[in-house]
Amino acid sequence: MNILFASSEIYPYAKSGGLADVSSSLPKAIAEYEKIISVMPLYSSVDLQKYDIKKTNISFSVELKAGFFAFEVYSCDGVYFLKNDYLFARGAMYGDYHDNNIRFGVFCHAVLEFVKLLKIEFKIIHINDWQTALIALLAKTRYGLDAKIVFTIHNLAYQGVFYKDTVDLLEMGWDSFTLEKFESYDMVNLLKGAVAYSDKITTVSKTYAKEILTREYGCMLENFLTTNSYKLEGILNGVDYKEFDPLHDANIYSRYDSVISKKKAKNKELLLEELGLNDVNRPLMVFIGRFTSQKGVELLLEMVHFLKDSEINIAIIGDGERFFVDRFLELSSVYKNLSITIGYNEALARRFYASADFLLMPSLYEPCGLNQMIAYRYGAVPIVRKTGGLADSVVDFATHNAYKNDIGVGVVFERADSFSILHAVLRALSLFCNKDMYIKTIKYNKTIDNSWSHRAKEYINIYKSLTKEG
Repeated sequence: MNILFASSEIYPYAKSGGLADVSSSLPKAIAEYEKIISVMPLYSSVDLQKYDIKKTNISFSVELKAGFFAFEVYSCDGVYFLKNDYLFARGAMYGDYHDNNIRFGVFCHAVLEFVKLLKIEFKIIHINDWQTALIALLAKTRYGLDAKIVFTIHNLAYQGVFYKDTVDLLEMGWDSFTLEKFESYDMVNLLKGAVAYSDKITTVSKTYAKEILTREYGCMLENFLTTNSYKLEGILNGVDYKEFDPLHDANIYSRYDSVISKKKAKNKELLLEELGLNDVNRPLMVFIGRFTSQKGVELLLEMVHFLKDSEINIAIIGDGERFFVDRFLELSSVYKNLSITIGYNEALARRFYASADFLLMPSLYEPCGLNQMIAYRYGAVPIVRKTGGLADSVVDFATHNAYKNDIGVGVVFERADSFSILHAVLRALSLFCNKDMYIKTIKYNKTIDNSWSHRAKEYINIYKSLTKEG
């Protein structure tokens, strides 16, 4: 079976979040069983030389009311890159650009023009988030393909909503601008349209698939998603175990296999030295992620304030909303047990995982989350709020039979308030002080299989059910 996988970002070429990791590791896992190629935009930030990305002899153009767009095709290791500098040679992949509807809408057209040139009969086209959502409509109308469309929602909060002149500019056809398709409050909602036109919708955890049908998490699409819930399924994301492996990770100070070792301890010692923090005997709690309300950053700020005089070290790396950046920088200049690194640095993030005793994930909502699964690999215990994929992948250490559920163990809290996160931190400290229990926890977590090996098979089963090949 031939499968086309379309995404707006793929690690290591371009990354803003978990979508890039999944768009890298899932196709690799599927390739063990089926023929699959991936396609993404060629941003100016992609390092052609570093990744040995070569120009092919394929070029084509897309002509729409939005304009004329010439594309060149580059490739590397089963990934094809569509190059148009007007659309994608910008300072940011997404940014707050006024023409993002054109940028990614034209990309969707370009993907299907590329498919025509390849002359490969794809049985499945797997698209991801709003940036590739228009492919669902175009494949079934303008391009008349027989391929079945699988649409994965990685984060429902980002829907690709634009003025309705988008219909003309991208030549979508006004018959698609209805409440049952792309229309939402007299605007074009690209994600909504993909839900309507796709043959199967997946989300990145089973709990999130249920949550998005509710008013709290449905982002005003809960009724529409409920109507289409017959084709909705949740599949928990996995982690690339070759990529995230402390025994072979060149980014960390000292590589290790056992999470209880002098080499693991050496990573913590050297990270504290690098960050200007003191006392290796203190528990180290880290946060790795975006500074947005979704990630529970308000809770994190309150927690940091209350723990400023405690015998705990806190290290935070990330970037995001300016208010949060300024607040963190202000606190780090005062609190001696706090280190803040602004901007995402993959190598430093790996050193955080390898050095941490605990990983903080106080998310208000979390479709899946990969950080908690990576933490298991490196011997850090996650402290999480019970939501989305965190609810599916972390069980509280005090739960009956917690260590017999084939799910990672951590510290879990439910309410999104300062008392609850502080209580969770105190419970984490009690676990840390009980060395036998703490060691049991990190050793147990190391045995949990969160790789893509079996989760990729769940996607393949979906593909086969749609194409009647199962």
